[in-house]
Amino acid sequence: MAVSIKNTFTFKQPICKEIFIRKYMLHGEKSPEEVFRAVAAEIASPEPETVRSEYAEKFYGEIASGRFIPAGRILANARPYSPMKNYNNCFTIDVEDSLEAIYESLAEDAIISKMGGGVGFDISKLRPKGDTLSRGGESSGVVSFLRIFDQSAKTIMTGGQRRSAHIALLDIAHPDVEEFITVKQGDKNKELTQFNISVKISDEFIKAVETDGDFDLVFNDKVYKTVRARDLYGKLAKNAFIHNEPGIFNADTVQRYNNGSWAFKMDRVNPCGELVMPAYSLCCLAAMNLSAFVENPFSEDSRFDYDAFAESVGLGIRFLDNVLDVTEYPLDKIETFSKQWRRIGLGFTALGSAMSMLRIKYGSPESIKFASQMSRTLRDASYRASSNLAKEKGAFPSFESDKILDAAFVKKLPDDIRSGIAENGLRNIQMNTVAPTGTISLSVGQNCSSGIEPAFALQYERNIRTGRGDEVKTETVYDAAWLAWKEATGEEEAPEWMVTAADIDPYASIDLQAAIQDNIDHSISKTLNLPPGTTFEQYKDLFLYAYKKGLKGFTTFNPEGSMKGILEYSDKSSGETISRGAAPDRPTELPCEIHRVKVKGKQYIVITGHFNGSLYEVFWIDVPDDEDVYINGYQKGVVRKVGKGRYDLVLGDKNPRIVLEDFTKVYDTPNASLARFVSMALRHGTPLQFIIKQLQKDTQFTDFERVVGRVLKSYIHDGDEVIAGEKRCPECETGLIFREGCATCPACGWSKCK
Repeated sequence: MAVSIKNTFTFKQPICKEIFIRKYMLHGEKSPEEVFRAVAAEIASPEPETVRSEYAEKFYGEIASGRFIPAGRILANARPYSPMKNYNNCFTIDVEDSLEAIYESLAEDAIISKMGGGVGFDISKLRPKGDTLSRGGESSGVVSFLRIFDQSAKTIMTGGQRRSAHIALLDIAHPDVEEFITVKQGDKNKELTQFNISVKISDEFIKAVETDGDFDLVFNDKVYKTVRARDLYGKLAKNAFIHNEPGIFNADTVQRYNNGSWAFKMDRVNPCGELVMPAYSLCCLAAMNLSAFVENPFSEDSRFDYDAFAESVGLGIRFLDNVLDVTEYPLDKIETFSKQWRRIGLGFTALGSAMSMLRIKYGSPESIKFASQMSRTLRDASYRASSNLAKEKGAFPSFESDKILDAAFVKKLPDDIRSGIAENGLRNIQMNTVAPTGTISLSVGQNCSSGIEPAFALQYERNIRTGRGDEVKTETVYDAAWLAWKEATGEEEAPEWMVTAADIDPYASIDLQAAIQDNIDHSISKTLNLPPGTTFEQYKDLFLYAYKKGLKGFTTFNPEGSMKGILEYSDKSSGETISRGAAPDRPTELPCEIHRVKVKGKQYIVITGHFNGSLYEVFWIDVPDDEDVYINGYQKGVVRKVGKGRYDLVLGDKNPRIVLEDFTKVYDTPNASLARFVSMALRHGTPLQFIIKQLQKDTQFTDFERVVGRVLKSYIHDGDEVIAGEKRCPECETGLIFREGCATCPACGWSKCK
């Protein structure tokens, strides 16, 4: 047992400590440091005796500092004295087209599940439903056999605690693909509850969709059915839109960046989708904590330490390479293949947290630039480290220099790394990924944002039992960056660059993922949370957009779909639900119009902000008589957002321009809150008629209701809202006036600029 050592690792929130103790302190350890020491000693054990202690100390330092976080299976099991020596999370197997082979695969699946590993496989080799069997009779089809695997997964529990995760893939050209696409319909039928499912998309299929061509469903070179590609695409997109499955596996994109393409196809993934692999491979995972490399967080001179990051990445590659030599394998096939190619998966977590600390808004152009540079540094440091390891310990046994250097991904590497590979080889066939990192991010990562994702929420409440009967107490859980901001500044409002998942434009999210995918040789586990109110037509565009941007996989979660997500605040609902539209992000400056209205001898000013010609916000000013002349004569201006809750009013277009600084605070009145509620309704697309009707419901109008109602009425002509240009939407023709140029119809979502 590890000796008692000084406790230097401090958990910043109770939930972080609670999760760590429950998940990783499983062998009598008394502190996190004991866990980290034992893990470091175990993973350093394959090193030569002369440097073993040195690397054990280096590994410990990286883990204890929070810079490097091994995957959960390593933290839980990797000990010199552990009875459970499985240090890998997930595995892949093969499923061949015979009854004997299917049941052999079922046995392999059960063995892996019993060890606690997730399982991924491709079922495209199985013959379609109704096909003739060699000994008579007809095949029951791929879905029927998948149900057998699902039932096995429900039966086998890992350590008596939880069931193994699974994923099954099917080729888009398989004759059973239509049944496969629609088999999972969430709570409606509760099919294949132990499986995620994804469809393998080909370039040929996408081309047929784009040209509105036909597409053949084929098995063993026999055409079983010809369909209209767009109809099949629509069926795939619709089930995913409503029921959140199937996901997309862009098979040809994956294969184009397969470093071992001369020897195997990467035609399957692990259940979370971050590693694209051939059969009988494994997930050997760890993550760099990006937030640990931010210097001077939240300040104007905050920076990311790329040199320290690259150095830590090099140690991470060595660590994971060692894992392959000390872990136990569930199947001989997996051990043989893994040691032949030495595939590993070093990724990162806390991207959203790091961006907040760097004052970068997730999804902005600056965030995409940072994501690209960071992931390129990860790639280059990983390949340099693997080449140096090959010089020291030998290249992976199946290494072939000419073929590796000709691989599309390796061709993109800097010349000095390619020269090193030519001279020394590579220790690992592929080595970078982005995994979900949920539990390790919550515990060791101090509840940093998970993997590539932004923060889901800045804070939330959870109820925990006190141990006294049914008594519970409420505890606030904070996002790591938000908590650090509060501690550093004492402020209770988040800065404008600190955003959550609900704030991210889906196209910007895809752009950011694509920037990282360009530098990742495996794949990325990411679920795109669709903004409330997303239409099916918009969703279909997102599918194609993700493919064209080069993503290897694409998975979405529709909060208005049929499946209940674990990130929902409540699952209590009945009857019809309300579709809620997401508001467009406010630019720093919005043009405004200034309205002076007199009621009962009292003068008021209402300022209306306009986004692409549409009303976006209103500001209410009860101007004292002696300051009325100050704004008199100006009918237009600009409302500039300076910070959280602070706005300046800019008047005139000549220098010097008149600027009323922080005007909403200078002229603060009790009616300011009502103005904010009207603004919220405007930017979320509530028709003006409904807002005015609500303002008029009181039997005794307040001045605010009279004035704002009168101003809003000025934007209505003949019962239709005016959106500069007075043109009806050509898509839905609902009667809403639609402006020329770039705008979005609030009724149907059609956009001129789309």
